[in-house]
Amino acid sequence: MAWRVRPNGQASVARGHTKQAKQGASGAVEAPTRTPVSPAPSQALKKASAAKARPRAQRAPAGVAPDALIARFWGVRGSYATPRVGGGHVGGDTTCMELRYGRQTVVIDAGSGAIALGEELMRRANSQPDQPCEITLLLTHAHHDHLCGLPFFAPLYDPRFHIHLFGPDLAGMRFDDIVAGYMRAPYFPVDFRALPSRRTLTSLGDGDQILLPAEGAPRLITAATRIPGDALLVDALLSQLHPVDGSMVYRFTAGGARLIFATDVEVRGQNPEADHRLIAFARSADILIHDAQYSEQDYGGAAPKRGYGHSTPAMAVRVAREAGVGRLVLFHHEPHYDDQAVMELERQARADFPETITAREGLELRLDCLDGMRRRLV
Repeated sequence: MAWRVRPNGQASVARGHTKQAKQGASGAVEAPTRTPVSPAPSQALKKASAAKARPRAQRAPAGVAPDALIARFWGVRGSYATPRVGGGHVGGDTTCMELRYGRQTVVIDAGSGAIALGEELMRRANSQPDQPCEITLLLTHAHHDHLCGLPFFAPLYDPRFHIHLFGPDLAGMRFDDIVAGYMRAPYFPVDFRALPSRRTLTSLGDGDQILLPAEGAPRLITAATRIPGDALLVDALLSQLHPVDGSMVYRFTAGGARLIFATDVEVRGQNPEADHRLIAFARSADILIHDAQYSEQDYGGAAPKRGYGHSTPAMAVRVAREAGVGRLVLFHHEPHYDDQAVMELERQARADFPETITAREGLELRLDCLDGMRRRLV
């Protein structure tokens, strides 16, 4: 497995557990047990659909090797966006990562970083009109910093796009109600159910698997499903290491490459069973992207952040070492920390786990696969 890092630069072009909600031709979201609702688009919707997105990133070559698993960070902060935090090297947008494998584009979380990603996806669609406009969007949980970019995610307003959304049911609410409830009056002028894009919403449970074939739509599968060699497989772990409802941790497997996305987890030894589940889930991964929001001083200091559902770099290092991963990526940075503070946390982590880097906006990670076999990390 050849592992490559591309520094900050131009953005790469992007391209249920229980019940499933599908969106019909009218643009309404159809829940299996409900009557479809298809209100007429509001004036605000028409204006939003017609608005032109401001370029925030340059285009990169559209071709993606089918044997490369590529991850790009569009938002790396936790809690809230901080565009003016000192330096600008790390970035100030909240959680959003793009994953590409062959023709499949997966978006993980829709924090404020999703706004720039959505604009890039629109540019790709315009430059390749013959390609299908399908996106898979995975949500880890429904906190604001992971959803605040969704109402401004440009593909939602384009009828060419079919967006497949997956995420957990939380607080007694179905996943489709959580998402639709985030975009409705009086909170937002455009109703989610009136959007012109096609949308399919599927609830995910602990242990569910999603298959993304080389061509076609993603779908939930069972243990008996045959996995094609050129498919991308997503495993879901509902972790209880975040307060109240927990959060989804995702494992992506393609051609022998394995990447873990574990944000909003606090691995402090107070829930040994949940700690062990996360470590086992991440076992032997090539890349572990792990929450590391707080310094040790802030975590246990005069105003301790203990119990907030976020880790320190030392906690992330513990998971990386016990799971035997190849690389650790520190993620979900505290919004008060400037570049220097964030990079100091990386320096401390590298003392105990040398293969550690810091997630920053524009950072691209590439895992090259060959014949489904793993190669040495370089």
